[in-house]
Amino acid sequence: MRARVGLALTLALSLAVGAALAETYPDEVLEHHAYAREYYLHVPEAVASGALGHVPLVVMLHGRGGTGPGMAALTGFDAVADKHGFIVVYPSGVDNQWNYVEGIPGYAIEVPDVAFLRALVGHLEERLPVDVERVYVGGFSNGGYMAQRLACDAGDLFAAFASVGAAGFGGQLGICGEGEPVSLLLMHGTHDRVVPFNGLQQEGPNGPVTVLASVEQTFAFWAARSGCEVEVDGRQLVSVRSPEMEVHVLSASACPEGYELQLVVFVGGGHNWPGRPGLLPAEVAGAVNLDVDASRYLWAFFARHRLSESRP
Repeated sequence: MRARVGLALTLALSLAVGAALAETYPDEVLEHHAYAREYYLHVPEAVASGALGHVPLVVMLHGRGGTGPGMAALTGFDAVADKHGFIVVYPSGVDNQWNYVEGIPGYAIEVPDVAFLRALVGHLEERLPVDVERVYVGGFSNGGYMAQRLACDAGDLFAAFASVGAAGFGGQLGICGEGEPVSLLLMHGTHDRVVPFNGLQQEGPNGPVTVLASVEQTFAFWAARSGCEVEVDGRQLVSVRSPEMEVHVLSASACPEGYELQLVVFVGGGHNWPGRPGLLPAEVAGAVNLDVDASRYLWAFFARHRLSESRP
């Protein structure tokens, strides 16, 4: 019974994540599989003028109940793009969610989001000066799960992946299977009430069923899939603006050359975008760390990787 209550709370809080961030931005539309898929696109002036040549592209995915413009408001990624000279796009999911469970038995969602996001990248590469070696994807909550699904299915397209506030969905890890290594950044708060750090199980007719894998299980899965060692190299960041919250950075050791797996743990942190307080309801966000700007951290991680350096 306790697991069912926890799952209901998780879903209810998830729906509040993006809805609270609705903002008015101009949307563009890409027709794909009978859906008019909206996306908010930010191209810095220096990029649009052609002064920087071909530049990176970052795809940012919102949480359940959210929108592309809402993700832009939550993350402030436009400012990072302006400073570092890259394009950022924020697509919106059908019914305000991402179908990261595509192909997993028991789920009836039919929206082909992996195919859509591939098509969106291709569409932008045709229109804009995108460096195809430096295309990246990051997501929050439901969008973080989708980013991990893309790490399963689109390692040939994206040079690196990032997932904030999303551990591994049990069935998703099962369907992912073996594949090429990927560079992946995970961020998670230990006091996340929406996606519990220690995972979530629900009683089934044949015993406990993993609804959400723990962060530790998720990290171990990606380490094994990418051929890294489960042992980690750890360090603690200096806490100044949030002295009550420890921040630990754990990096998997002995990854294949050119690949990286990293987990940033916010001890006491909730379900939010670190460095961006006051943008989610308090009952959802919990404690927001102010010493790490997640958007700048993601970009620094992305910028270390390109396809040609990590693939034969």
